[in-house]
Amino acid sequence: MAKMINTQYGYVTPQEAEMDARLDKWMKRRAKQHGAFSLDKNKEVQHAMTLMKHCNWGGCNKVVPKSQSFCDKHEAMNEQRKADYKASLNHQSQTDTGKQVRRDHQAYYNHVRRDPEANTFYHTKQWQTVRDYVYSRDMATCQVCGNAVTDRKIVDHIHPLKVSNEERLSQDNLWTLCYRCHNIKTNLEESIKEQSKGANKLKHISREWWQKAIKEKII
Repeated sequence: MAKMINTQYGYVTPQEAEMDARLDKWMKRRAKQHGAFSLDKNKEVQHAMTLMKHCNWGGCNKVVPKSQSFCDKHEAMNEQRKADYKASLNHQSQTDTGKQVRRDHQAYYNHVRRDPEANTFYHTKQWQTVRDYVYSRDMATCQVCGNAVTDRKIVDHIHPLKVSNEERLSQDNLWTLCYRCHNIKTNLEESIKEQSKGANKLKHISREWWQKAIKEKII
């Protein structure tokens, strides 16, 4: 019976051990000449590739991290596009038609989406005093998009009045929103309210969460 030698590959014959040694030398020499990744390194590279994607700008093939929407060039172009869009909305909001649309929306909101108790509260002197203070504190500026709020004092409850009545006059629970951001938040509130334990979720959503969620809905 042939003598067996204990190696890193287990017990093998002397001839097999010699062949393994030669193969190891050849692989080391080839790796040194041409470069090679270890198995762990290959996994790291593959993992890194799964965290990348193409730029969202149509026709652009540049690769960016998944957490980023556009490459540097198109990120700047996208910001300009959004700025132009906001400017056009601001211009439209100053027209008689734009003002009438907002008045119609507010009338609908008061009579359909607000309950009578809430309507009564929003007409109290106590609320109007706090509302005016918050509007002044926020310098008549939307706390989400940064646009000026000049046509109407839209002071919103971060935790909605219906689910957190005890915070109805808390200045920390109030912020100024523009017509557009307030409308987006209202629609999101309705959607969340329909979820399981929706009222409890609305009672604990933070200001920062709302800012992020509303911004994602702004084109």
